[in-house]
Parts: sequence; structure tokens; C-alpha cells
Amino acid sequence: MPTEVVNSEPTNLESDGGQPLVRAGLRGFLDLGRFDVIAVIVLVLVAFGLRFASPIFPNFLSGGGTITALGVGYPTTTGSSAECTTVPVGPPGVVDGVKVSHIDINVCGYVFDEVYFPVDAAKDLRQPAESYFDPEPPLAKILMAPPIAFFGFNSWSWRLSTTLFGSLLVGMMYLVALRLRRDRFFAVVTATFICFDGLAFVESRTGVIDIIAIFFVALFYYVFLLHWQARTRAQWRTTLYVMAGVAGLAFAAKLTALAPLIVAGGLIVMRGIAPYLAGFIPWLRRIAGPGRAEAAMWRHAAGPRAILHYVAAGLIALAIFGASFSRYETIQHQDVYFFTGCDPAVSGLPGTAKTLDVPVMHVGPLTVPNPVEAIDNIVQITAASLRYHAEECHSHPYSSLWLTWPVMEHPVLFYATSQPNGTVEQITDMGNPAIWWLAILALLFCLWQLTRGPNWWRLLVALVGLGSLAAMIIIYSAAVRYHNPNNFNTSYTAAQFTALFHMDPSSQYEIARTYPGFWFAVAYVGMIAFAGLVAVSAVISRRFVPAFIILGYVASWMMWVPGNERRVLFFYHALGMLLFTALALAYALTAIRRIKVPFGRREISLAPISYAVIGSVLAAFIFFYPMWTAMPQSTADQQMRVWVDVG
Repeated sequence: MPTEVVNSEPTNLESDGGQPLVRAGLRGFLDLGRFDVIAVIVLVLVAFGLRFASPIFPNFLSGGGTITALGVGYPTTTGSSAECTTVPVGPPGVVDGVKVSHIDINVCGYVFDEVYFPVDAAKDLRQPAESYFDPEPPLAKILMAPPIAFFGFNSWSWRLSTTLFGSLLVGMMYLVALRLRRDRFFAVVTATFICFDGLAFVESRTGVIDIIAIFFVALFYYVFLLHWQARTRAQWRTTLYVMAGVAGLAFAAKLTALAPLIVAGGLIVMRGIAPYLAGFIPWLRRIAGPGRAEAAMWRHAAGPRAILHYVAAGLIALAIFGASFSRYETIQHQDVYFFTGCDPAVSGLPGTAKTLDVPVMHVGPLTVPNPVEAIDNIVQITAASLRYHAEECHSHPYSSLWLTWPVMEHPVLFYATSQPNGTVEQITDMGNPAIWWLAILALLFCLWQLTRGPNWWRLLVALVGLGSLAAMIIIYSAAVRYHNPNNFNTSYTAAQFTALFHMDPSSQYEIARTYPGFWFAVAYVGMIAFAGLVAVSAVISRRFVPAFIILGYVASWMMWVPGNERRVLFFYHALGMLLFTALALAYALTAIRRIKVPFGRREISLAPISYAVIGSVLAAFIFFYPMWTAMPQSTADQQMRVWVDVG
């Protein structure tokens, strides 16, 4: 296993003479050994097996001698309870090549938003397909459809795709970490944290779209790192256009792809202008690190027409995003809603429904696609979706403020029920506390490590970031209390609010319509300036790994802040932050593992601390496992595991 100084670029990028190596061929460029391929396969299989089989009951511990696995289809319910919904899919059997298992009967087993996305996927499979409006792009639902077509519409089939993509995410994060630095300990630990985090685990076992979207986000980051490390023109162009294709898929799954696009764009622009900045601002040369030849080789590989290639790549990404609507465009949609406003005291959103016809035109006796109308339909659908997200202002019992996500103050309760024997079953998307809470310290470590040069420069970057963030949190918290003086907990519904406070629910605006004011906007601009300073450090100081981690974390977090002024958000929106939470903690543990402290004539290694943290992550996963899988437990056991507000 190659060794490396914590703050350096990946060592396999440079020869002994300090000049960047040009790795010929695809295999040389990817730089994956046999160990890496086996590690990815093993990690994905372990993740898939755990997600697919859970909840797992080790009956042998109680003398049963067996292990019971209820599987990813659990929980499911029977009968005509409130958890069952009538969803027409089609007659039983095979209809036009689509296998369905019921017709207009109670479909049971929905967990949280499964009442939307799998149903939409099933509607796509109908012949003819059924019209619906979903304010999210279509790719994730398209990827949910094949298992439903093969196995029928049930809680097993509509969760298979998310189980697969959630497992692949574990292997992908190994590749991302390994590309950041050639340290297999760092890569394995990063992937392990993704595998055993509660948020990723729950999202991987539920028929919702977020884990599919985040997989494509992680894939985008991996291809971006390949592009960042390109050394020849062929490598540069190939990785650019592959990155464009992945960006199109990421946006087609969910618009959370905005964060990686900002990170990649900011770093690429900064690398392009870095030589000019150093020329105009001489003191920047004082913080410059090694690797200037590497950056120069990248700019040479880009060539004089780099901007044209980026424009072409953007068009390819848009084309792939548009192509994801192909099935959607074959249906006449009469329910594309353009919302005009929102009143938190009134159920529903006022607006008008618009009909989008199938985009075809007649050329003589032939009926052919109309590309102009097809593009207009996509624009209309996307505009309606963005309008929905902008206007939706109703409260939700499991919403949370953006500023609470790092400490998981109020995660989403996906599922809860009680049995006649007194046991309770619950699913919450709470993250693994051993990962999320310890990662706060790890992120501070990354913040200090991302700069080099004089101490005043390092302090400036840290103070701009921490000062702006602290100001945002203080101002926003004060604004929430000012606009909602009687409701500090933002999770109450209107009925709960009336019962608890004996007040008119129309006075309860919760998260929506919060007005943090001018100084909050100034602090937010300060965070943007901080991101710019981090990008400078990544390119000029050559502290790329910690800078990339901080940039990714901040972008995945701050992109939601403006929206939280008008509408509710949920902890699962922090899924993009999880990627960098895991990277940050793994990065810090990798550094600790290398430290040896002099003690008399001996040196004491701090590596056991790293292994102890990894052990605590696994122990926390086992401890909170019932809260993530709806495993039956007594009320006392359930209360013992409620470490954050989930009710």
C-alpha cells in the first residue's frame, strides 16, 4: 500500500523527479489494482446483502438456533388499514409485456413517500401509460420500473432499485476516495462509513428517489476527479464528455446535482485563472505548493479550445437530461400545475393546471415527433416543478431547519406502528451519530489542513468560513423565533399547534416564510467568498483533498438554504453532505493513524484511536439497527434509542 503525506496530492501522480506521470491507456489512467477491484465488489456485495436481507433477527442468541431475515420488502401491512391505498395498475397477469399482480386493490406497505414515486413508476408501465404530475425529474422512477415490471407491484419490487443503487454507492465512494489519494485505508474507511450510516441505509431500503440521485452525484465526482487528473488531450476530452453524460443523468434523477456542478465548475475555473491570479497578486506565490507542472500539463491537455469543449459538454448534458423525459413525452398530461402562491392556513396550493400534448406533427400521411414542442414540454414541466418547490410552504411534522442537519436534530420518521403485544416498530432516517457527530471535528481539521503558507492566511480562510456560518445560524434562528414566537419546534402540524398552544393555526407559519433579512444575505455572501478562498487553496496551495471535502460539504449544504426561507425541508436533503461527512472523518482518521507520539525512549502510535472510532461506528450501527429497519422492540428499548427528536 503506497504511503503518503497527509496533505499532499496522490503520490502516484508524480515520478521520483517530481514531474507528473502520464499514465497511458485506460487501465493505467484508472490505476485500479486487483485489490481495488476485489474491494469494490466485496463492499457492494456486503452492502447489498445487508440492505436486501434486513431486518435480520439473530435467533440463535436466544436459543432458537436460527437467523431470520424478513428482507427489504418489510415492513408491509395486510388488510384495509389506513396504511393501504387503492392504486390501479392493471389486470393481474401479463398485459402488453408488463407483469402486474393486482387491479384496483389495496396496496399495502408504503413507507413515507413511497406513496408517490413507485406509484408513478407503475403508471409509466401501464398500457397506455397514465398521466401524472411529479415535481421531480423522471430518471429515478424509470429505474424503479424494471423490477415492478418483472415481479409485480409490491413492496419488494419497488425497493429493489434503490437497494441496488444504495449498494453501488458504497463501492463508488471507495473509488472516489481512492482517486482523491492513493491510500486504501482511507478508501475502505470512507466506503465503510457510507455502508453503515443510518441515513444511507434507510434511503437504500425505501422506494424513494434520493439514493439513486446521490449515486449519480458520487459518480459525477469520480469522473470529475478523473478529468481533474487528466494529463493528455485524449484523457482530458474523454473524461470531460463522460462527465457531461453523468451530469445529465444526475440532473435527470434529481436537481440536487446542482452542488457537484458548482464544485466542479468552481475548481475548473480557478485552475484556469490561477496563473493570472499569481501574476496580479504576488503574495499568492508564497502559499503555492508543489504540483505546478501538473497543473500546467492539465492546461496544455485542455488546449486552446477548452471553452468550446465545455460548451459542447453542457449541451450534451442538457440533451441527456431531455432524453430522460422520453417516456413522459408519450403521455398527454392534463395535470401539469403552475402554482401561484401558498397560504399555510389553507390546505393545498392555488394554481392552474396546464395540458401538455404529445409532441408530434404531421408530415403528409406520417406522424413524426415534433422536437420543438418536445423541448417546450420539458421546459414547461421543469418550470412547473421549480414553481412548486418555490411556492410550497405548508408545514410537516418531520421537517427540519438546514442549520440542524450536521447534528441530526430532527430526522424524518418514515414509519411507525405498534403491535397488540406491546412492541413498536419504527423507521427513522437518523444518521449514525458516531459518523455525523465526530465528523464535525473532522471537518474542522480539514478546514485547518486545506491551507498552507503564513498563519494569517490560514486564519483568514478559517475565520471567513466559521464567522459567516455562525452569523447565518444566529440570524436565521432569531428570524425563526421572531416570525414564530410560540413555536420553537418546527415540526408541529396545524392541529398539533392548536392543541398544544390553544392558538389560531393560521399564526403558525413554521419554517416557511421566514425573513432573515439583509445581514443574513451578507453572511451568505460571506460563505460564497469562503468557498472561493477554499478553491484558491485547492488549486494554488495544492491542499486539494481537504479543500475538496470542505467545498463539497459546503455546496451540498448551502444549496438548500435559500429554499428554506419559503418551504419546509427534511433531513434526507442532507444526503449529499453525507458523502463528505464520511470523507472528512476517514481523512482525519487516516492522519491520526500515522501519528506517533514520543514517550520516553519509545513512540506510541495513535492508530488504535482510528480503529476505535471505526469500531464505534459499527457498534452504533448495531445499536440503532432496530430504528432503521422496523425491527420489533419494546417501548423501553425504543426510548433508549431515541437520541434525537424523531417524534
